Amino acid sequence: MNPKIIPTILLFASVAIFANAADAPKAAVTVAVYDFTGEADAASFVSKVTTLITVNLTSATNLVLVERAELTKALREQAFGISGMVNPDAAAQIGQITGAKVLVSGQVMKIGDNHLILVADIIGTETGRLFADKVEGAADKLLSLTDELSLKIAQTISDQTTNLIAPAQETSAEHLARIIKGITGTNRPSVSVNVFWATAHSNHSPTVEAEFGLLLLKAGFTVVDSNSDRKPDIEITGFEAVSAGPRQAGLFSYHDVVDLKVQERRTGTILAVEHQVGSATQDADMAARSAAKIDAVDTLAEKIFPLLAK
Repeated sequence: MNPKIIPTILLFASVAIFANAADAPKAAVTVAVYDFTGEADAASFVSKVTTLITVNLTSATNLVLVERAELTKALREQAFGISGMVNPDAAAQIGQITGAKVLVSGQVMKIGDNHLILVADIIGTETGRLFADKVEGAADKLLSLTDELSLKIAQTISDQTTNLIAPAQETSAEHLARIIKGITGTNRPSVSVNVFWATAHSNHSPTVEAEFGLLLLKAGFTVVDSNSDRKPDIEITGFEAVSAGPRQAGLFSYHDVVDLKVQERRTGTILAVEHQVGSATQDADMAARSAAKIDAVDTLAEKIFPLLAK
């Protein structure tokens, strides 16, 4: 075979395999290619490998690549290095910053005078799952090696989509619909909600009370407070405590702990005592606090509402 036509054959093979890989995922996957690394003897190949892998992956119709300039700018703004070994925790942070669902990074190793080993790490930024692909060959065949590795990376992303990407989160409306669907009973008692800060028992937590009360109303329950003429059939009381997690790469994390007691007012019968920890990580402080709170309250509603309806 004429060696001059080999690159052309490889190019058509690339297009065919990428097309097959595109059939598996139902939606395109956003991918960021992090700078590959290498020892001093392989330093001259590192930037070329990163560039060629990026260019090749842009040809895969099942992938959407984060632009290199956008990736570099975002990481620099967050004081995050743009090269180096990446662990799942760092990948999660990069995913939050760039919106990438999958991060590709890797190493270039030179063995002897003319032998290269290229290793790619494919990390799910949401799941932390790690997969790896490897190719090796003569250093003067770098174009063929990066083409081959790019094909393997695209195929791995296609084959392992469900492991690399977390299931889509429910919207608030979808979650509420599922909560209501889980209520099998027809009883809809009147309910009061009084939640206080754990650090200041005399101070209400208005956000938790409002969020829980809103869910009760949407689920068909009657909500009363201290100003209502009507006395509640059910009293829900409890405490909330919020704690901040470590801040890394510009991301804020919070844990919101809510403890609730559900009690019949007339008989004093305790129907439930629930403890729930909500967690969230966001790029804004208040957004993270709010998301953690909603996470805790929504989960509690899913547990408690069916009991109220019996």
